[in-house]
Amino acid sequence: MKLLVVDDDAPARSTLVRLCGSCEDVRVIGEAESGAAAIDAAIRLCPDVMLLDVELPDMTGFDVLRAVPSEGRPLSIMMTTRPEHAATALAEGALDYLVKPVSVGRFERAMDRARDRFGSASVENLAKLVGAEHATDRMNDDSEAWPTLLVGERQHRLYPLDAKKIDYIEADGNYVTIRIGNCEYISRDSVKRLSSELARVGYVRISRSLLVNIRSVLFLETAGHGAYAFTLTSGACLYSTSAYRAEILHTLPLAPAATR
Repeated sequence: MKLLVVDDDAPARSTLVRLCGSCEDVRVIGEAESGAAAIDAAIRLCPDVMLLDVELPDMTGFDVLRAVPSEGRPLSIMMTTRPEHAATALAEGALDYLVKPVSVGRFERAMDRARDRFGSASVENLAKLVGAEHATDRMNDDSEAWPTLLVGERQHRLYPLDAKKIDYIEADGNYVTIRIGNCEYISRDSVKRLSSELARVGYVRISRSLLVNIRSVLFLETAGHGAYAFTLTSGACLYSTSAYRAEILHTLPLAPAATR
């Protein structure tokens, strides 16, 4: 897990970095001493988890949580010297809270909770493994290319999913939901990143939160104001927004009557 440590007190940050260093699967990728720096680092570095102090010099940790875009937002573990902040931290969507000074045992339990949210194995590491195997195969001209794979989690199990068999992908907070027929899987990813990766295998983004596999489209109809209604072979009906009309028309060269 990649961590961002946010605390305005340098000795406190050093202690947290040292605690992270005792966990083999935890890597600190950045530190911040203010709310503004934390927001910038969260967007730029894409950590999995933020260790976030409630009381920062320019804003509260809760302000940081609200400011970081929901798409790709890291899990947050709040830190405070005042235990009464715990209820607010959880209400604001934090995974856990730690009362300072942070004890080793309590820190380890918080890391265990973060691991549980990622599943019994690391989705990120498995995705990297699948990606590495895929890249190796593409370099071998004598072998048949592997399919484009995503890794989805369902009931604490990890599944390599062939992108060509996925119906659509929908943003869901810090995750995306991957739908294949009646089955759903989750993945810690974003529609924005996946839309770039999957465009080459026939996906089109139809709204801010929806990415559709063209192979799964049975038919579509105009829905007014530049929008379309996509009916999939699974029976699902998805609506596009006018903001993505040009992208849809670029992918699907529709007849003039269908573009009105």
